Amino acid sequence: MKRLETLFYIVIGNVFLAFAVCAFVVPNRFMLGGSTGIALAVQSWIPAPISVISAVVNVSLFLLGFVFLGKQFAMTSLLSTVIYPIILGFFEKLPVGTWFSGDTLLCAVFAGVMMGGGIGLVIRAGGSTGGMDIPPCILQKLKGIPVGNSMMAFDILILGVQIMRGGWDGILYGIVVIVLTSAMVNKTLLSGEQKIELIIISPRYEEICQAILKELDSGVTFLNIETGYQKERQKAVFSVVYGKQYAGFRDKVLSIDPSAFIVAAPVMNVNGRGYTLAR
Repeated sequence: MKRLETLFYIVIGNVFLAFAVCAFVVPNRFMLGGSTGIALAVQSWIPAPISVISAVVNVSLFLLGFVFLGKQFAMTSLLSTVIYPIILGFFEKLPVGTWFSGDTLLCAVFAGVMMGGGIGLVIRAGGSTGGMDIPPCILQKLKGIPVGNSMMAFDILILGVQIMRGGWDGILYGIVVIVLTSAMVNKTLLSGEQKIELIIISPRYEEICQAILKELDSGVTFLNIETGYQKERQKAVFSVVYGKQYAGFRDKVLSIDPSAFIVAAPVMNVNGRGYTLAR
């Protein structure tokens, strides 16, 4: 069931990605980075379907990753390498580009949201979209260049090549798509997983601890601290709660000690009992 769930999310993610390209990006001549951007650039000189060009690019990059990064890394991107061009070819045969014509900016927004959501689903399922994720990883392994830096450089280069295809307007809209795609990837990865880290400083830490354990059903850790002003040694209460529970936790703590000092910060991921392990 776990494998079927992973397969489902990878397929759905690639469907979102391919649909956004055919419905919003191609009809409006937006410019993109990544392997899709390469396919759009090559299409300016070679009148071939984007799905065919994308397949050639993805397979070439997959083989490059297999040689330099090993079998395990390459296998994570194999599924997307195979099915993305197929799904892209399916949507190319449908008149999806005529369904949303009119407002160019709105199309750019929906392109970024759908592409980011699709990529996020694939990554969240434990897969990889492959493509231009691979060369930056190779450069990091061989030369120690940070992935983010080289990925941005590749995207800028790919956008520059596409100037002849759509002019500066296409680049500006392409930047909107890229920014929204990045933001949506992060949102999708964190969706349903947002948790809040709480550090509570109060002389009534024992009461607060018991309330969290018994009434709020969450774990607690004590941190040994020393107050800066009065130099008093005491304990701080540390806990991690789901975002939707934060208001209830805060109100409960303040009902015990209205002057309690509470620090709350979002955390990206939590592993352990009560979260990824059974209680």
